[in-house]
Amino acid sequence: MRPQKRFQILFFAVASAVALWAAQPKWEKPVESWTPDDVEALLANSPWSVQSVAVMEDPYDAKEPEVAGPPDNGQKGVGSNKPAWDGGVGRNRMGHLASVPVMLRWESALPIRQAQKDSPAPDQWYVISLAGLVPAGRYRAVGKTETTSSSDDSVDARNPEELLEAFMQFSKISQKSGPDLQPENVKLDPATGVVRIFFSRKTAIDPEQKEVLFTTHFGKLNVKAKFKISAMKYHGKIEL
Repeated sequence: MRPQKRFQILFFAVASAVALWAAQPKWEKPVESWTPDDVEALLANSPWSVQSVAVMEDPYDAKEPEVAGPPDNGQKGVGSNKPAWDGGVGRNRMGHLASVPVMLRWESALPIRQAQKDSPAPDQWYVISLAGLVPAGRYRAVGKTETTSSSDDSVDARNPEELLEAFMQFSKISQKSGPDLQPENVKLDPATGVVRIFFSRKTAIDPEQKEVLFTTHFGKLNVKAKFKISAMKYHGKIEL
């Protein structure tokens, strides 16, 4: 074989390998080489991080006027800092119902745990979190003594047990090939407003199905998000 021909073959082989590597998701790189941008991509737009919109169950029940969105919960792209918002959604100036952006993450998946670093390995749980639905700082921590006054009127001094019970009642993961999963625990991070919903792995999710549907309810807001199981692969393995 001529040297020039051999060089061309080698060149195209290397170019193909580089193109294949570049086409891979950023999180397929070794975790030690993840950059802040890689982590942001994983947490903001990946098969395990899904952006959705909370919508009214009945538009005719909307109150007017109310704040159109939630306060800042410490996470990028979700809400703006309006502490008086209490979860209600009204109409905007054009008369249309406002929408509330919500970020959902499958936090029990290995790549999300590696990206967040402080997440424990949940051997017995599928964990889905919601950011943007509950206002940041609106509720005090569960278990603290109730108070009759607060120096900040935007903070609800009561325990959020009723809120958490509502998430327990109305949340589920629906499978096309298998039983629905009902939550067994719900936790609220009062500082960020992030809600984490725990589903037992005793009811296994079939990894062969294309997708599952997560639904929940908060006040008059409904949230639906599809997670594409077939795309939730990390180093060749479905990670839930």
